[in-house]
Amino acid sequence: MFIIVFESTTPASKAAVGGQYYTQMQTLLRSQPGFIYETPFASPIHPDQAVLIAKWETEAGVHIWRTQHEHLRIQYKARRSVFAGYRLRVGPELLASLGGETMGGEEGSEVTQHAGRFVVLYEGPASSTSTVRVTDLVDSATADGADVFKDLVDASVYQGEKSVLWISGWTTEAASVGFQKAIRRMEGDDVLVFRVKRDYGGVDRREAPVGADAEQAASVAEGE
Repeated sequence: MFIIVFESTTPASKAAVGGQYYTQMQTLLRSQPGFIYETPFASPIHPDQAVLIAKWETEAGVHIWRTQHEHLRIQYKARRSVFAGYRLRVGPELLASLGGETMGGEEGSEVTQHAGRFVVLYEGPASSTSTVRVTDLVDSATADGADVFKDLVDASVYQGEKSVLWISGWTTEAASVGFQKAIRRMEGDDVLVFRVKRDYGGVDRREAPVGADAEQAASVAEGE
């Protein structure tokens, strides 16, 4: 499985336009080969911040979607007229039960050059917890104590319709899997780890797919 984490900041004045673009994309997205599902979450702290978690069967499906003509056009316009900022992380799911292997052979072992090379997504029922700190997900009496968080790079929390999502970035596979195993699990929750292949945004384009900017610009030019 291939994971996309798209965090964005949208000023209130641009929210309506952003919503229109999102609605347009949903119809196209559901018909894409390899698409599993996408879930939106909002920040409980910053009302202008949100995240979309998308799951795909393979990286090939992600590539087809990223280069779909109408999607390219919306990407171009949203980057320039909707988002005040955004960050996109993408990569294959890491299966701890398989000794660190990833699902699907085509993803290989490529990894971002940013510090947060592995990401843990933990989703718990909203009715079961109210914590906003990722450190509260682990029992303080856990063996090794604070060492669980030694290699934590960044963390954020988002609120969904029926659940809460914690996103945490880690420097090593061992640290991410160690945190995954240390989480106090609850009924109805879900957790996964993925290796970050690319980590980029509107300003830092170093790990954006080669040719992405030109493809977006060309899609707009063709429609004029």
